[in-house]
Amino acid sequence: MKIRLVDYQDGLSARYGTSSSPFGSLWLVWTESGIEQLVFQDHGETDPFRVFPRLDKSRCFNRDDAGAATIVQTLFCRPVGDAPQENSLTLSAQGTVFQRRVWQALLSIPFASVTTYQQIASAIEQPKAVRAVASAIGANPVAWLVPCHRVIRSNGELGGYRWGLSRKQQMLDWEQAVPA
Repeated sequence: MKIRLVDYQDGLSARYGTSSSPFGSLWLVWTESGIEQLVFQDHGETDPFRVFPRLDKSRCFNRDDAGAATIVQTLFCRPVGDAPQENSLTLSAQGTVFQRRVWQALLSIPFASVTTYQQIASAIEQPKAVRAVASAIGANPVAWLVPCHRVIRSNGELGGYRWGLSRKQQMLDWEQAVPA
């Protein structure tokens, strides 16, 4: 699946919902522009404004768990070999210019591969900005799709992960299990 990051559009009506995934329950927010947020649900939270504290509450939100489940079914399908992916997915994630540059670099990490924070900093031509890169990765509002789980420390350790190191390891293992 090809994923592209587009500019966030303010004020659009949005749908949101919860669904199960291979890595636990998640919440999803999307508009006609694309997926804005995907976060894992660890504590049974049912209020989307607590799950997504950065949501603009003045917008119109409609709950659509069935729509979320349909999207999630597509998001977690495993790519098969080198077959061309006909599907494309649009992300409309809100972030600073720097964050979006980092997220765009994350989108270039091949499936089932890992990279380091330093390599991402170098990829965006800011090799001394490793801590800022790590912060931008931690601010990623679209888990799994902007693959921050594929970034590890230079020494080979997993580093941090907003949704827990065990989930990060589970994601990396799941990707490695895809037949070549």
